[in-house]
Amino acid sequence: MQQTLAKVRNLERFIQKYGEDVVISRTINKMLEYKIRKYDEEINRLDKELKKFERKFKKTSSAFFNDFNRGKLGDHMDYIEWASLYQMRNRLADKKAELEGMK
Repeated sequence: MQQTLAKVRNLERFIQKYGEDVVISRTINKMLEYKIRKYDEEINRLDKELKKFERKFKKTSSAFFNDFNRGKLGDHMDYIEWASLYQMRNRLADKKAELEGMK
């Protein structure tokens, strides 16, 4: 990670010194779009998995997660899996939103 951050800082200094570079700009945009698309694909996959639990237990994932976190449901294996999927989906959505803010 440190090497990547060092490269980004060097790139920032380069752009500050020499100005906007069309090729660098396009490349960065394409990288961001690619990563956002990959996050979308994974979020969609997780949404499908979450829908299975929502149909089975007749409850939205957010309502389930609130109840689960409050200790209202117990530690049934389905609940643990559902909670994990919900957390993974939300983390990916947060990462995607961060990247979209950089475009």
